[in-house]
Amino acid sequence: MIDLNLLIDRYGANPAGLIRFGADDSPDLLPYTTLVAPRNGDAAADLNALAGVYEWQDNPLMFLVDGDMIDGDGARLGRIRRRIALRGDTPYLGVIEAGRLTVYRVALDSKPIEHSAVDLRSAAPVLFPYLANERPRAAIARRQWISELILRLLKDALHELIAAGLSDTDAISLGGRALFARFLGDRGMIPESLAAPDAVHSLFDDPTKAATTSTWLDATFNGDFLPLSPGRPERMPKAAFATLSDIMRRAPHGQLFLGWQERWDYLDFSQIPVGVLSQAYEGYLRTHRANDQKKQGGYYTPRPIAEVLVRGALVALRAEGRAHTARILDPAVGGGVFLITAFRQLVAEHWTATGVRPDTGALREILYNQLTGFDIDEAALRFAALGLYLCAIELDPRPEPLAKLRFENLRGRVLYKVGDLNANEGDGRLGSLGSAVGIEHAGQYDLVVGNPPWTGARRIPGWSQVRDQVTRIARARLGPDYPAPPIPNEVPDLAFLWRAMDWARHDGRVAFALHARLLFQQGDGMPKARSAIFSALDVTGIVNGADLRRQTNVWPTVSAPFCLLFARNRLPPPGAGFRFLNPRQEQAQNDAGVMRIDPTNAEAVSACQVIGRPTILKTLFRGTRLDLELLERIEAKGLPTLDQYWRHLFGEERHRARQTGNGYQRLRDSTKNPQSAACLIGLPELVIKGLMPLSIDVDRLPRFAQIEVHRVRQMAIYRGPLVIVQETPPADQCRIHASVSNVDTVYSQSYYGYSTAGHPAAHTLARFIVLLLGSRFSLWYALVTSGKFGVERDTIEKFTIDDIPVIPFEDLDAEARSRIDSLFSDVATADNDDQWGAVDSWVAHLLGLKERDIQVIADTLDCNLPFARNVRLSQTAVSIAQTEAFNQALTAALQPWGNRLGLTVSVTQVSPSEGVGSWQVLRVSTSGSGHHPSSADDNLDWAQIIRLADRMAAVEILHPDPGNRSVWIARLRQRRYWSLSQARILAQRIIGEQTAILFGEVLP
Repeated sequence: MIDLNLLIDRYGANPAGLIRFGADDSPDLLPYTTLVAPRNGDAAADLNALAGVYEWQDNPLMFLVDGDMIDGDGARLGRIRRRIALRGDTPYLGVIEAGRLTVYRVALDSKPIEHSAVDLRSAAPVLFPYLANERPRAAIARRQWISELILRLLKDALHELIAAGLSDTDAISLGGRALFARFLGDRGMIPESLAAPDAVHSLFDDPTKAATTSTWLDATFNGDFLPLSPGRPERMPKAAFATLSDIMRRAPHGQLFLGWQERWDYLDFSQIPVGVLSQAYEGYLRTHRANDQKKQGGYYTPRPIAEVLVRGALVALRAEGRAHTARILDPAVGGGVFLITAFRQLVAEHWTATGVRPDTGALREILYNQLTGFDIDEAALRFAALGLYLCAIELDPRPEPLAKLRFENLRGRVLYKVGDLNANEGDGRLGSLGSAVGIEHAGQYDLVVGNPPWTGARRIPGWSQVRDQVTRIARARLGPDYPAPPIPNEVPDLAFLWRAMDWARHDGRVAFALHARLLFQQGDGMPKARSAIFSALDVTGIVNGADLRRQTNVWPTVSAPFCLLFARNRLPPPGAGFRFLNPRQEQAQNDAGVMRIDPTNAEAVSACQVIGRPTILKTLFRGTRLDLELLERIEAKGLPTLDQYWRHLFGEERHRARQTGNGYQRLRDSTKNPQSAACLIGLPELVIKGLMPLSIDVDRLPRFAQIEVHRVRQMAIYRGPLVIVQETPPADQCRIHASVSNVDTVYSQSYYGYSTAGHPAAHTLARFIVLLLGSRFSLWYALVTSGKFGVERDTIEKFTIDDIPVIPFEDLDAEARSRIDSLFSDVATADNDDQWGAVDSWVAHLLGLKERDIQVIADTLDCNLPFARNVRLSQTAVSIAQTEAFNQALTAALQPWGNRLGLTVSVTQVSPSEGVGSWQVLRVSTSGSGHHPSSADDNLDWAQIIRLADRMAAVEILHPDPGNRSVWIARLRQRRYWSLSQARILAQRIIGEQTAILFGEVLP
C-alpha cells in the first residue's frame, strides 16, 4: 500500500482532505460507495488500484491511484479514468508511483491517457492548493458532463416512447423501470432465475420479457413501483421495446469499450451515482415538459448546490445532537435531488452517531420516517421515487438477497402529490402552498430544505389563500396587529419561505435556494417583504450567488441571480445577525462548476441593519464596508434625491414628478388600444445607435412620423431644454450617459427624460444635471444601491437615476455655477478621461468628498461593475507595481499605530514561484525598542502559508508569528483584492485582531 503522506509533505495536501480507501469502513466513504463496494466482479481489477480521494471544500478534487498496482498498464489506467469520469464530480486523477505524483485530467473522451496529463512540475510544493484554485485543464464542455449525457439519452428515449404512442406518465414509468433494471444489472444483482448474466440486456426485448420483468420488479420491490396503465407493457408498439432494449444494452461481458460514444452501451451504471440520475431527471422536466415547468416556475438544482444546502443545515443540527434523527422536508421535491442528498447525509449522520453502519432495516427506517417530499407534478414524483429506491440500494452494505429489499409504497408516507398542474379553478395549482398540505405537517420537521419555484404564480386561482396563510404566520410570530407582509408580483419562493416557518419545528432549520431579489430588489414592495421576513425568521447565513448568475457552470442554464439562505426557525434574538458571503466570478473554478465559499471573510450583518437600511446587502455585494461608511456620510448631508428635487422644482401629478419619465412605447403585438401620437409628429426623434453626443444636434435627427404608439406619454417630458439619459451605460466609458437637447425632442422607452423647460436657468440646469449624472460618483451610487443594476441586468432603471442624491442648483455658489458651462463645453468638445476627470473632481468637491472617498469610488467601479471588461479586470493577476502600491498604503495605514510605541512598521513581499501560487504572501512586522524580526527566510515559508489559505478556501488569511512581532498574510493574487481601498480594509483587520502580536500590547 502506498504512503499517501507524501502528498502532504511534498505536494501541499491538507491532511483533513485525504480519505483513504481499503482501510476501515467509515461514513466518509459513503459518497464513494460505487468505487469502494465493487471489490469483486468486472470492475474490481481496475478499482482495487484506487488508494483514496482528496477533497477540497467537501468535494472530490482528485482520485488517487496506486501506480505499483497499475504497473505501467495505460489501458487499465484509461479504464479507471473512464469509471471516474462516469461519476461526474472530479476533475483530476493522480497516480502515485516511486514517490512521484502524475496528474491526469478526467473527462468522457477517447483520448489516450498520456494526452490528458497535466504538467505541474513547477507547482510541486503547493500542487494541491494550485489545482484546487486554478483548475488547470479542468474546464469541461457541458456536453461532456455525465448528467448532460444521461439527460440527452433519457430525453431521446422518452421522446421515442411517447412517439410510439405511450402517454407521458407511462413513458416515464417504463423508462424508469428499464433504468432500475439496468442499475441492478450493472451491479450484478439480477437473479439468474430472471435472466442469465449474459442475457440481462434482453429483459425488455419483447412483450413477454418486459411483462415478466415488470412483474418481478413489482413483486420484489413494491407493488406500486412506477405504476403503469392497464395493458402495459404487454400491449405496446414494437418501437417501444426497441427503445427499452437500448436502455438495457451494455458492453459485452460488462467491460468498457476502448473508445467513447454517447450511447447507453458505453455507460456503466455501477459507477454512476444516483444523484447524477436525479439531476438528469430534473433536466428532463425542464426541457421536455417546459410548459409545465414554466407554470411551476421551477429550476433544476445542480448536485453541488443541493449538497451545500443540506450539509450546511445538518452541521447546525449536529451541534444540537439532532442531525441523525432529523426529519427533513422538501416542499417542492422535483426529481428528488435534495431528498437523495439528504438521504445519503442522514445515513452518514446515523453511522457517526451510533458507530454502526445502517443496514437494510435502518435504511428503510430513515427513508420512511425521516424524509418527506411534496410536489404538484406526477412525473417529478415518479422520478423522485425511482431515485430514492436506487439510493437505498446503493447505500445498502449487503443488498442481497433481493427479497429483503422490498419497499413499502412511498406515496402518502414519503412522497405526496399536492394539487393539480392543470386545475383552472380552486387551489389545485397552488401545490404545497394550498390546502392539500394540512395542519398535520405543521411543526413536524427539523429541516425544511429545497429550491422552491421562483416564478410562475401570477394569476393562479386561489392565490388569496396564500396571502391569508402568510398573514396568519406573520401575525402569529410578530403580533396580531402586524401588517400583512407583501408578496411582490406573487413570487412563490417568498410564500414557500413563510410556509417553511410553519412546517419546521420551533428552533428547526430552513435552507432554501431562492431568487436573489429577496436581498436586493428595492421596488414593488420588496423592502417591506424583506423587512417582514428578517423580522420573523432568524437568518443565520446567506450565500449570494448573484455574481455567478450567467456565463458560469456553477448553475448552468440559470441566468437569474440566486442566493442560498440558511435560517433558524425562531424570532431573531436581540443583536441577531448572519454571515453574508459573496462568491465572486473566478473563471477557472466556475468553468469547472465550482464556487469559492469562504466563511472566514464573510460580512457580519444584523437583522436590524437589513430592516433599517434596505440597500445594505447590495452595498456589501458590489462594495465594501468602506463604501457603506461613505454612503452613511453622504446620507447624513441630507441631500435630496433627483426625484425629490424635480418634484420641488416642477411639482407633481398623480403622485409622480412632472416633466420627467420614460419615452414613448412603440406598438407591439399585445397592443389593444393604441394611442394617437399626433402631438409628436414632425418633432426630431432620438434614434442614435451607440454613444450619444453630449450635446444633441437635432438637425441630424429624423422627424417622428408614427401615427399611433402603444403609449405616448405626456408632452411635458419632451420639452426642451431636455436631459436625455441612456438606460444602458456604455461599458467602455463606465459612466451613466446623459445628453442635452435644447429643443423639443422625442425619444423612446430606451431613454429617460428630464425637461428643465420653465426654469429660470433652464439651459444651465440641464447641463448641470448632465455633468452630475455623468460623474463617477453617480454611477457608483447606482451600483451600490440599485436593486437591479449589477444584479439582474446591466441597465439602469429610471427609479435608480431618480434616487441619486443631488446638490440643489440654487445652493451652488457663484464659482461653482460659473464652471458648469466651461466643464460641459470641454467634455462636449473632447469626450475623454481627462475632461471627465475634471468633472469628477468638481462633483466630488461639491459633495465634500475626501481623497480617500474618491479612491473608494474608483476602486469599487474598476473591479465591481458588472460589465465584461471589469469582470475580467478584477480577476487578472496583480502586477508588481500594484502590490508595491498596496504595501505602501498598508504601511501608511499601520504606521500611526506604531508611532505611539516608537515602532517602525514594515511590509515585506514574499514571492512564490512565478505563475504558480494563487496567493501572494506578505509579512507585516514591527521593529524598534531593541527588537528586530528575523528574516523571512528564517521563518515560516510561503508554501506553508499558502497551504493554510487553501485549507480554508480563503480569499485572505492572517497567521500570527508572535516570536517575531509579525503577521503573515496570504491574499489571492486577483487584482480586486489589491486596491488601495483593500489595503485600508486589511489595516483595519490587523488593528482589530493582531495588535498584541505586532505592537506587544492591545492599543486603545
